Amino acid sequence: MEILNRINLTSKLTIFFAIAMFIYGIICRIIPFYFFWESLYLSGIVFLIGIFFVLNTESKKKKSESKSNLVLIIGKAFIILSIAMFGLINLIFNKSDAFKTIENHVKSNIELINEIGQINSVIALPIGSISLKKDSRGRSGNATLTLLLKGDKKYKEMILSAQKDIDSDWRIIGRN
Repeated sequence: MEILNRINLTSKLTIFFAIAMFIYGIICRIIPFYFFWESLYLSGIVFLIGIFFVLNTESKKKKSESKSNLVLIIGKAFIILSIAMFGLINLIFNKSDAFKTIENHVKSNIELINEIGQINSVIALPIGSISLKKDSRGRSGNATLTLLLKGDKKYKEMILSAQKDIDSDWRIIGRN
């Protein structure tokens, strides 16, 4: 209980909001309720921001007491780096040729359209991988992306894999 008393209101509210977003993200999938499914993944970022606020407050206290706060500074740097990596991965996934191929595939897939309705939005979640290899013969690669599909009827998460052979475009090779 002492630790909760040391945390300021902004930090408590941010961490509470992150936990609420996480719980909502799970519940909206169980019910199902088709609004703000991204909350499950964004809750991690909000939680990191809350922890950053806690570390920042502690760092200021230690600095005013002339105590070493190197561990807190390293923790804050780690959190900033984690949030930046999340943003960078999200940007790379959503701008990649592999994602564009996968997006075109799902938007034109009759089975998916029948299941979830006309697909309004395809979001690549920062869970997955894209690897490219370039040699003297050309570029090849593999991609496995977790997608959040938002249709007229409902939402769906799915994993799609794509492959790029040398001198060819990306093609879908698997679906989970």
